[in-house]
Amino acid sequence: MDYLRMVRVVLWSFFGVRKRASHEADFAHVKLPLLPVIAFSLAGCFGGTLFLVARFAVTHAH
Repeated sequence: MDYLRMVRVVLWSFFGVRKRASHEADFAHVKLPLLPVIAFSLAGCFGGTLFLVARFAVTHAH
């Protein structure tokens, strides 16, 4: 369950809108050393998805 909580914290951080109390409550329950690993993983997945969508759009535009 901690992994899902960390994913949620990272996704909210990407979005950038969050109440301070919710943010502090989430950080009280997550393991901070693992948080950057999850953040880089999600950023890589997001970038890879954008790359694949752009590649699909370019190859099927003809």
